[in-house]
Amino acid sequence: MLKTLNAKYADVGGFNLRYVVKGAGPSVLLIHGLSGYLETWIYNIGALSRHFTVYALDLPGHGLSEGPVANYTLDCCTHRIAVGFMAALRIERASLVGHSLGGLVCLSVAIQFPQKVDKLVLVDSAGLSKEAPLIYRLAALPVLGDIGLRFTIKPLIKAGMEKGFYNPDIITDEMVNLSYKYWRAPKFKRALANLLRHNVSIDGLHPEVVVTDKLNLVKAPTLLIHGVHDQVIPVDYARLACKLIPNVKCEVIDGCGHCPHIEKAAQFNDLVVAFLRASEPAKKEPSENKRQYDQCKTAEIQIGTEYEA
Repeated sequence: MLKTLNAKYADVGGFNLRYVVKGAGPSVLLIHGLSGYLETWIYNIGALSRHFTVYALDLPGHGLSEGPVANYTLDCCTHRIAVGFMAALRIERASLVGHSLGGLVCLSVAIQFPQKVDKLVLVDSAGLSKEAPLIYRLAALPVLGDIGLRFTIKPLIKAGMEKGFYNPDIITDEMVNLSYKYWRAPKFKRALANLLRHNVSIDGLHPEVVVTDKLNLVKAPTLLIHGVHDQVIPVDYARLACKLIPNVKCEVIDGCGHCPHIEKAAQFNDLVVAFLRASEPAKKEPSENKRQYDQCKTAEIQIGTEYEA
């Protein structure tokens, strides 16, 4: 994977983080999800780099980056990692594309540092509800989580990966082998444990990780892309978020699970390129956002009572 790209390293927040860069034009930063790595963007970097300067990094403790961060909170991911990466590479502004946990990090940057974000693409993003899959909630428990993280065998890894796809046949041996290589590293296991324990409890996501009540503060034009058959983060949460972000477009992809950038890569690339190159859509009125937020809070409660992963 990414054999044609030369990986580089940057000192970000005291960590030596691996990244790749390709293309020319406006900057686009890709941030992977929980337990991911920069190779998960293998099907997207080439297409996007025809129009943009594309950066993809490994979060601390993931892939080949150093880590983990001891205090692995959303605030740390926002300030120390994402904004820190942009500062280290002297990127003044960029469009941010984030998957799952990466989507939440991108959202947080857009809310706290609007001057740094041109456009925002959220791919099956976390942070749109307090709900979390049962396996994450159990893994966040100190003793039980430690026991679970000891078992790194390929059949279990492949079974976990299959939860992210509507069509599990798309998972190649190369994908499983690469995940096995990265996930068996002690630094990754510590990173995963730290991330979960600082952001998830047995009851779901910590309140500070849920940004639903702050979506009206997103100033950047935003594209939400979500797989209809996502078993990790239900698509209904994306539909609710689309009613709260002022300048937003929502694309739901049928026949797709939690990873549309992999499972439906060509469609994903077309949507992202068109969005990033287009002029801004019309904004909603603030009063409309407030009314829709009140409606969405009621709808979220109804969804949450039905959701269990």
